[in-house]
Amino acid sequence: MKRLLILISMFVLSAVLCAQSEDLMKYVPADVDGFACVNMKELSAYPKFKEMIDTNPDPEMAQFKDDLTQAGIDIYDAFGNGVIFYNSKTRIGGGVMKTKIEEATFSKLLDNRAQGATPVKKTAIDGKTYYVFEKGGQKTTMVYLKPDTIGFTDKPENATKFSSLAATENVTSNSKLMGYAAKVDKKAPLWAVFVTDIKLPNSGQNQEGGDNNPVQQMFPVDNIQGGLLSINFTGETKDTVNLNLRVNCKEKMKAQILTLQVQTLTVTYIPMLSKGNEALSGQLMKAINFANEENDIVIKVEVTPALQAELSKMAENNSFNLNDLQPPAPGQKKRKGPKAPAPNEPAQPPQPAN
Repeated sequence: MKRLLILISMFVLSAVLCAQSEDLMKYVPADVDGFACVNMKELSAYPKFKEMIDTNPDPEMAQFKDDLTQAGIDIYDAFGNGVIFYNSKTRIGGGVMKTKIEEATFSKLLDNRAQGATPVKKTAIDGKTYYVFEKGGQKTTMVYLKPDTIGFTDKPENATKFSSLAATENVTSNSKLMGYAAKVDKKAPLWAVFVTDIKLPNSGQNQEGGDNNPVQQMFPVDNIQGGLLSINFTGETKDTVNLNLRVNCKEKMKAQILTLQVQTLTVTYIPMLSKGNEALSGQLMKAINFANEENDIVIKVEVTPALQAELSKMAENNSFNLNDLQPPAPGQKKRKGPKAPAPNEPAQPPQPAN
């Protein structure tokens, strides 16, 4: 999604499929590939999230927070339930949310923004005002669907469709997505469900009716059909992140194959990711657990404060490079090691052996 859409989403994602948010689901199209829901109040209890918002370097973010404060609105109390959705085929993303910011206040905040802020155009259609933000050639449209409900999309031409979805056209009629939603932990502050249709090139069947693509036989990712994700924060200060991912496959046997393969790949690449940091490697190995339950690949991750600190340290030292995780192809020479550091530059750890 576009930058502004992501910016808005950071604050407004909040939902559980209960009575108070059922009215929001009618605005979500039925043909989406998935939707994400977050409980903003619970998410705000996670120290790292608040730190990320409070220290965000974007000047427009800082101005937005200041403007809300001057209007007597706490940014962490400004938004309520919300749902974010996306369609990978049409590349249409959007969302809908509850807000305590009245439209008159919001419009005034836009008018009083500092010079140089993201341009916004107001367009009136059928009694509603559509706010179109444009930055770098990308547009995001927002509209007040109700006095306390906002809709937004990264395709302005779709903004007017928000309030015209019939019961058979919204996501509650999507049995596959709603089936996954029925199994997800809705008490989690953040959860999502998705469907997918992975197709590998040169797919087909041999004369016996089996797959003739060796990739499909060895790594049957095309068997994945969807799944669900939930994230919880535990501990006295809500500082431990617990991730629970379930990837649903069409066939139980292929789910078992993929579980073993993903586990093997993870064990193989963790030392490369850790770059010789045995403490980080050990913590990562301990943090990630794999299981196979019927047709599901189950991955559970517990990111403790100690592991978060190690990962942050690695990011600050710029020690992670995706190219480092790619072993040389057969017949190719091994990549050369890093260049010698400048006199005042810390030396990089040696490349792990392939």
